[in-house]
Amino acid sequence: MNEMYITQPPVGKLKKSVALAAILSLTAFAIPTPSQAASVTCSTSSCLKSALANAQPGDVITLAAGATFTGNFVAAKNGTSSAKITIKGASSTNKPIINGGTTSSGYALHITGDYYDIRNVKVTNAKKGIMLDHANNTWIEYVDVYKIGEEGVHYRDGSSNNVIKNSTVQDTGLLNPEYGEGVYVGSDVGKWGSYKKETNNNRISYVTFGPNVRAEHIDIKEGSSRTTVEYCTFNGTGISGANYADSFMDVKGNDVVVKNNTGYRNNNSKIIDAFQVHERVSGWGKNASFTGNKVYLDNSTPYVVNAYSGATATASSNTRSPSGNMYKGSVN
Repeated sequence: MNEMYITQPPVGKLKKSVALAAILSLTAFAIPTPSQAASVTCSTSSCLKSALANAQPGDVITLAAGATFTGNFVAAKNGTSSAKITIKGASSTNKPIINGGTTSSGYALHITGDYYDIRNVKVTNAKKGIMLDHANNTWIEYVDVYKIGEEGVHYRDGSSNNVIKNSTVQDTGLLNPEYGEGVYVGSDVGKWGSYKKETNNNRISYVTFGPNVRAEHIDIKEGSSRTTVEYCTFNGTGISGANYADSFMDVKGNDVVVKNNTGYRNNNSKIIDAFQVHERVSGWGKNASFTGNKVYLDNSTPYVVNAYSGATATASSNTRSPSGNMYKGSVN
């Protein structure tokens, strides 16, 4: 009669198999589950600060309609390209207000993280309205910035690939008119030791500036590249002339595109040109492009584009009313 044998693996292999199974079992329980995006509605300042401090990619922070959030708020967490962190007002007709508390100090909203979407809010009563430091890929839309001590919105310290659109900026420079720009891109050469100068590829679209933006409506600094300004409206009432604030825009960066904007001088004698280009630092203030802009300059004297010594620009299809000076300097 044949005998049947049940074979077993050698003891060494058996121990290894058991050990491997144990490791796989433990590993299955150790795999972290992804954090879930949160949705929170805030009506108090403490709630907003907590939501910002704990924000994760994809979170939506909704601010109650008409509510006022007083303080200096910091958005330091990072979103991602597919899951931005959203800060939005619950109502587009009764926007909540981020109130910095005083025009003499602080930032109402300080963004230091990447990938934010900010919309349907008002920002007011701070030394600086919205400050972005090393903050990239942030979208700002339907935001009203007003009653600010210095600049309304500042892209600083390498903040790049950002957009502000369909927004308003007015009543800036209440504390220091010479620093009361509407949107400020980059940093003066004197600050390059403190802030990264390459503040690039930012877009300013369909923004209404003024009245009472006391410095330039847009100041694009040396060291920055490829800013686009399009379909904006400039109300020159209130430009002060302080610290050479004597135009709607001052361009000192490279490869800036300025197209399809409309400017109104409104008999403000402080405005001597619509757009100026300067070479603040050798190699900067180059290749600005001005196309399809329409400006109302009250008399024939102000230039549409004035490229000062060392600066270069091209211009086409721009119009002025009444007829008068068009271009000065190296403008082709």
